[in-house]
Amino acid sequence: MFNQWINRIAATVSDASQTDHSTLVDVERVSAALLVEIARADHQLEESETQSIIAALQKASSLSEDEIVEIVNTAVADADTAISLHEHVRLVNDNFEQTQKIMLIEQMWRVAAADGNIDRYEDYTIRKLSDLIYVRHSEFIKAKLRVLDT
Repeated sequence: MFNQWINRIAATVSDASQTDHSTLVDVERVSAALLVEIARADHQLEESETQSIIAALQKASSLSEDEIVEIVNTAVADADTAISLHEHVRLVNDNFEQTQKIMLIEQMWRVAAADGNIDRYEDYTIRKLSDLIYVRHSEFIKAKLRVLDT
């Protein structure tokens, strides 16, 4: 009986550590998917935008470069078949603190500006996603100005 109890605790701890890594990977996948959507908003996905996405994820993640490149490549491949961003938005709202959401908006602006031109569709998409993840409009504007001023 005692051994069964210990085994259950050990299994729970093991599951928790696996869940932490899978949550991290899920957060990275969601971030990559949203950043890819920004890059594709103008109907062109340029190499500079892809590199900007990879760089953004490397800054904010403890995953290896190979894992990040795989996540970005998967996000690009899945973007054509995505029906809705609802699941991604829900995961952001469930797992990101407000400062992380603002950082994500800044990364979106960096991706949009990576090709030297922020298209109106990119601007619109960032604005809509900002609303959906509950980032105030003033923070949305501040994030844009911080990125454009650098």
